[in-house]
Amino acid sequence: MTPFRDIESRRSRAKSTYTDTKKHYVRVHGWLPVFKRYAAMRKEGVRYLTLCAKMAIDIRYFCLKNLLLHDDKEKKYPTVAFIEQDAQDYATIAETLGTTKLGIKGDLEGILLEPATFPEDHKALIESFPYDIINLDFTGDVVPENDPPYNSTIKAIERIMQAQHESGAGEWHMFLTFRACRSTANDDANGQLHRIIEGNLVDVAAKAAYGGKPAPSILLANDYKEFLRIGMAKFLTHSSGTRGYAFNLEGSYHYPRKPMNGPDYYIIKLVAGFRPIRGTGHLHNPHIAQEACKASVLQIFASAAVDVYASLGNRVERQRIIEDLAPVMQELKRDGLVE
Repeated sequence: MTPFRDIESRRSRAKSTYTDTKKHYVRVHGWLPVFKRYAAMRKEGVRYLTLCAKMAIDIRYFCLKNLLLHDDKEKKYPTVAFIEQDAQDYATIAETLGTTKLGIKGDLEGILLEPATFPEDHKALIESFPYDIINLDFTGDVVPENDPPYNSTIKAIERIMQAQHESGAGEWHMFLTFRACRSTANDDANGQLHRIIEGNLVDVAAKAAYGGKPAPSILLANDYKEFLRIGMAKFLTHSSGTRGYAFNLEGSYHYPRKPMNGPDYYIIKLVAGFRPIRGTGHLHNPHIAQEACKASVLQIFASAAVDVYASLGNRVERQRIIEDLAPVMQELKRDGLVE
């Protein structure tokens, strides 16, 4: 296979995962309840920022559920913003969805972190905040081996928190997706996450909440998906606290991926809620942030991820998920995006 055809093949396989039952299980059980809550609160429409990929399944799905403001006649999504790096995919999204609040062709991390390089896109994105729900569907490692522990993905997440706070966002949610693959992860980052988790276990209440889970070192060696789930949630807790929010882990999910090339890995999905503990322009109060962080750590340590693969072993549940996705598949066929 030529390099070009190999790249196209890998890209095609990656896109096909957006229509599988495991991914849709999380949309139904993790994302849909959050959307319903905001739709009930926001009569003017749920403000939604997403990395939706070519098929824009999340946008289509929540629109079909009447949870996103949409003018079918004018082809408008006035409260939806999307970012897509691939030029062809961006064109497809823009053509099939129509007019959106904001559509940017580019790399989210670069746009957020390099304003001098992408001045117009950076300005447009920052000025579009706040959002009620931000869907960061990163398909790669969140701590890749060739990047420093404090990498561009982590910085971009923090910049989004900052933009939310500066724009006066109240309660809001983030759907965060990333890979867990021990062999391609950064050892320094893993070491730092390990020390952060261990440091919290000194606290009696935190240790009790952690319960009978294996020690962090054992998780790192034998259950990396759980280690990274806890570690990233803990990172979000601290980072959000310094940016004016208390973190609430409302749900977490994992399922395996077995690519044709490369090592097997897991997809981790976090449903994260953020509640303001400091108003825009107010001084940072370390005591309030510390108390919020302690409460979040107890919640994280006591939590458990849903094994999506095992849940879909139930035939009734699997059929329910397939039927729920069917209207979206029909729309994708209409638009010529699937056969």
